[in-house]
Amino acid sequence: MPEDILHLRATSMTIMQDPICELRPEEAQRHLLERTDDVSELPWYHPKRVALKALMPTRERKIVVARLTDLMIERLDNDPLCRCFDIDSGFNMQIYFLTVHAWLLHQRLVLEGSKAKKLDEDLFESCWSLCRNWMWLRKIPEYRFDAELQNVQEYMLGFCLALDKALERPDILPARLQQVLWANVYSGSIKKDAASLTRMTKYVLRQLGLMLQLDADHFLDGNFVWADFPVPDERLGSAKRLDRPGWRDQFTTHRIAA
Repeated sequence: MPEDILHLRATSMTIMQDPICELRPEEAQRHLLERTDDVSELPWYHPKRVALKALMPTRERKIVVARLTDLMIERLDNDPLCRCFDIDSGFNMQIYFLTVHAWLLHQRLVLEGSKAKKLDEDLFESCWSLCRNWMWLRKIPEYRFDAELQNVQEYMLGFCLALDKALERPDILPARLQQVLWANVYSGSIKKDAASLTRMTKYVLRQLGLMLQLDADHFLDGNFVWADFPVPDERLGSAKRLDRPGWRDQFTTHRIAA
């Protein structure tokens, strides 16, 4: 309805008044990394490079997928950021917060076209692997495992489709994005004007700006970090870790050991 569109536009303007939502080009450059791969630095005719190319043709893509996966997990392990958005350590919220970052990466991979198609597929396969590992650590019974995994995949994909839909109207994108986050990440359990929801909306807009401004070489090599985001002062003084269930601590321990 026209009045709904007017309300969404007004909400979008209110959100975008905060300059943190937008990332300037010079700011984007500060989030690039320079990482080298010893093998890739070798001449194309070097025996070691030729041998690895023949025996491990997907090696370079796997390195990039591992870097992108680490970027997503770093967000889940960032306690000050999670407290800022009121992201708890429950399975559902952890999955949704993971999906937010998978979707952000996916948006840029789509823009890169066919050359990034396989990388995009491998990124989501990495997400499914994380889900399976978490479910295994949660000791989901074998007779329910496949059905539970399918359910998780369905609501992850549904969330991504809802975010895609929000992109169709740039004039009301911030408000639409806020609605999708409210309905999915927070399951509609908080007020629609909650501070944590507003902060997350601004955060996603800022990260989306970063995704669109990174140069192709750095992005496709996974040589970047997420855009910085200010955490409210009152939360900075709290050094206490989030209370995580046993399966989540086990996952972190296994990754550190690996």
